[in-house]
Amino acid sequence: MNPKVLKFIKQNRVSVLTTLRKDGGPHSAALHYAFDEKPLKFYFSTENISRKVQALLKGKATKASMVIGFSEEEWLTLQMDGIVKAVLKPKELANVHKVYYKLHPSSLKYKDDPATIFLEFTPTWWRYSDYNFSPPKTISS
Repeated sequence: MNPKVLKFIKQNRVSVLTTLRKDGGPHSAALHYAFDEKPLKFYFSTENISRKVQALLKGKATKASMVIGFSEEEWLTLQMDGIVKAVLKPKELANVHKVYYKLHPSSLKYKDDPATIFLEFTPTWWRYSDYNFSPPKTISS
């Protein structure tokens, strides 16, 4: 991943994640994220009753999209397509907890809540755009 893009990811905390529902329709939600750099994976904490996770509860992965950056002051954005899955295996979940709660310690109160579930998004394509230039400067995978 390009160092400028990694810096942008580290400077932000909120994204929009779009997943596919059971009927194939999209569902988008604004979520806090945490991430691992190598390989690049993003993690989200949510409730197991939310619309965004219903198609993922049986352990199958599906296509998804993610966007970071929607500030009218910065005019920077990172768009990504990839695969999302629910993190259901205890060993994987332990790593996700370590990464996520380090960045979002206030969410620790939900760790043992049976409704809490984590999602993992792995980008397969990305594009970083800087709209402070004309034409915009882009960096992509």
